[in-house]
Amino acid sequence: MADDELIQTLTRFHRDVVVPEIERNTKRIMEHVEAFVAPEIERSAQRVLAHVDARFDHVYTLIDGLYERSDRHESELQAIKAGLARVETRLTKVEGRLTSVEAELQWVKSGLAQLEGRVSALEARLVRVEETIDRLASESKIVELKQQVATLNGRIAELEANRQS
Repeated sequence: MADDELIQTLTRFHRDVVVPEIERNTKRIMEHVEAFVAPEIERSAQRVLAHVDARFDHVYTLIDGLYERSDRHESELQAIKAGLARVETRLTKVEGRLTSVEAELQWVKSGLAQLEGRVSALEARLVRVEETIDRLASESKIVELKQQVATLNGRIAELEANRQS
C-alpha cells in the first residue's frame, strides 16, 4: 500500500508541479523561437511568395499569349472555312457545267459518228461515180473515135468518088 501512496503522490506531483513547469518552459521556448525564427520564416515566405508571384506573372503572360494566338487561329479558321465554302460552291457549279459539257461531248461524238458514216457512204458513192465517169469517158472516146472513123470513111468515099469522076 505504501507503493500505491507513493505512486499517487508522484502522480499528483507530476500533475501539479512538473507538467505546469514543462508547459511554462515550452511556452517560453516557443516564444523565443518565434521571436527569432518567425521573422526569418516571414522573410523566407516573402521571398518564396515573390518568386511564386513572378512565376505566376510569367504563366499569366504565357496564357495571355496563348489566348491571343488562339483568337488569331480562330479568326484564320473562320476565314479558311469561309474560303472553303466558296470553293465548294464554285466546285459544285463547275461540276454542273462539267456534266453539261460531258453531255454535249457525247452529243458531238454521236453526231461525229453519224457524219463519219455519211462520209464513208459518200466516199463509196464518189468511187462509183468516178468509175462511171471513167467508163463514160472511155465510151465517149470510143464514140468520138467512131465519129472520126465515120468522118474518115466519108472523106475516103468522097475521094474515091472524086477520083473516079
